[in-house]
Amino acid sequence: MRPMAVYGLTGGIGAGKSTVCRMLQAHHITVLAADDIGRQVVAPGSPGLAEVVAAFGPEILDSTGALDRRQLGAVVFNDPARRRQLEAIMHPLVKTHSQALFAELTAAGVPIIVYESALLFETERHHEMQGTILVTAGEAQRISRVQQRDSATEAAVRARIQAQLSDDRKRQLADYILDNNGDVQDLQRQVDALVMTLRQATGTASLPTA
Repeated sequence: MRPMAVYGLTGGIGAGKSTVCRMLQAHHITVLAADDIGRQVVAPGSPGLAEVVAAFGPEILDSTGALDRRQLGAVVFNDPARRRQLEAIMHPLVKTHSQALFAELTAAGVPIIVYESALLFETERHHEMQGTILVTAGEAQRISRVQQRDSATEAAVRARIQAQLSDDRKRQLADYILDNNGDVQDLQRQVDALVMTLRQATGTASLPTA
């Protein structure tokens, strides 16, 4: 069996991670998103949800018994201690579940996985990866994108940016950097080149790329 290669993909809010993930999937690259896994581990009836409710109370549930992510976010966003408490619950759950998915995909013969996580470096998951990919863009461009996407104020977006590891530090840690300051065609060219590099590094250059 060919050994599987897991590459971590990260970037600040509004950098364009989701766009890059779609481009990678168009190249038949398997992409797993930490946010999706995070939702799975606190699905209704799950032990993870029970643990979160025990820590934060039933008021974080909606009328159907599912996690109200907006309500939970309001509780933890401006309270570093509560945010750390939530992270202490969520990060191990996401790590365990993602590692199980990596193992399943390995058994299925998937040669390359890209694991997308906004907190790849903050949670030190990059140490598990064969390489790391950073999507970056200028702060003004990121703020504009998030304002349009989330109908958020500039101050709110800036606060979210400041809560994340700086791009300068991420650049120091990343193996591959995708610059998303240009148009979508420019980003596509960078992703196409990255896919070829990853396939060559993993000995899968002969597999379908589009």
